[in-house]
Amino acid sequence: MYNAAPYKAKFFVYVSEDVIVIAARRILRPPKTGSAAQRPRSRTCTAVHEAMLEDIVLPAEIIGKRARYRIDGSKIMKVFLDPKERNNTEYKLDTFAAVYRKLSGKDVVSFQ
Repeated sequence: MYNAAPYKAKFFVYVSEDVIVIAARRILRPPKTGSAAQRPRSRTCTAVHEAMLEDIVLPAEIIGKRARYRIDGSKIMKVFLDPKERNNTEYKLDTFAAVYRKLSGKDVVSFQ
């Protein structure tokens, strides 16, 4: 994580807006064929995107995910959130989808 102290004053300006904090993670390319070095699981594209999704919906927990494949071959993901946190996250669902789409390039149809 980055040092958030310099941004503390700016944070209070945006209290009325949705603020999402995401940890800095790195995606490594797959190792070349015959290479002795292995890539850790936490540095794969899939693991980084899953961790990013968990950071985005942070007050709530992800209970389940479903992938839906369309006829044209595109993939859409449905994410099911903890119903206990519904009151805290219901008005943020569009924000979650927009942020995840912008950061990962993947479509999330709905958070439920």
